[in-house]
Amino acid sequence: MIGRQRGAPAPRTNLAGRNFAGQLSADAAQVFRPEAGAGRIHAIMDRRLSGLALVCTLVAGIGPRASRAIASQDQPPAASAPDSQASSLADSQEVRFIGEVARDQAFTRDVGHNLTFRLTPATSDEGGGWVIEMLPPVEPSDDPVEFAAIATPPYHAYNDRYLAAAFGYSAKEALQATTRRFNFVQSVTDEHLADEVVNAALYPSTVPEAEKSRIAAEAAALKLGTGQLRILRSRMTQGKDGSPDSISWVKFEVVLNFSSGLTLQQVLGPKPTPARR
Repeated sequence: MIGRQRGAPAPRTNLAGRNFAGQLSADAAQVFRPEAGAGRIHAIMDRRLSGLALVCTLVAGIGPRASRAIASQDQPPAASAPDSQASSLADSQEVRFIGEVARDQAFTRDVGHNLTFRLTPATSDEGGGWVIEMLPPVEPSDDPVEFAAIATPPYHAYNDRYLAAAFGYSAKEALQATTRRFNFVQSVTDEHLADEVVNAALYPSTVPEAEKSRIAAEAAALKLGTGQLRILRSRMTQGKDGSPDSISWVKFEVVLNFSSGLTLQQVLGPKPTPARR
């Protein structure tokens, strides 16, 4: 049975910090204050006027600087970037981003819609790489869940969720396929429904006849998101002493569509036979 298993079991890692808050800080400003001299005050009128002119000049020069410094200190901070980004992600039905990841590291990105995109390091020893995953921001502690494996066939085999040397594919072969396309459900509830539908499709003899129509209706109603990952650049490390070559670094672009119109029934249904020429 599928049982919500991951395509390539990998140890869970804590999600990396997702949002970076922008902060506006004013430069510290120094205000210079003139101090009166301790000398004698002469009774001559022209000297008194000269001293008064000098003081006025100093005050006039200091005033604007002090005003600017106070205005700078009182200026309210700019609106934080994460709030606007989160709002934009939640409203957008298509999300695009570019990222890069090195071997044995995970890549995590908040993509809105209460979902997280993650590249999880593959656990095989065939040359490294990653498995594409879609996750809720907080996974249930009693039942870890992932949203792409259940919606991206073929099952129990190498498919487009793998950007990895696995299932007999070498690192070079994995990188030569520069585009990966995958599907995903968008909630824990939908994942549970999809799990039942997929198991019924893979093992029809285990499904009571009375349940088949209900499961078929669930498959037709279950809407999926779609994703595409395209490799932009990559690097490999040559193997030594009989060890295989490995994927050491990848730069990639991801496009996610949250309103694709694709259903689980379409994903599981028989593919049309190509017309003969």
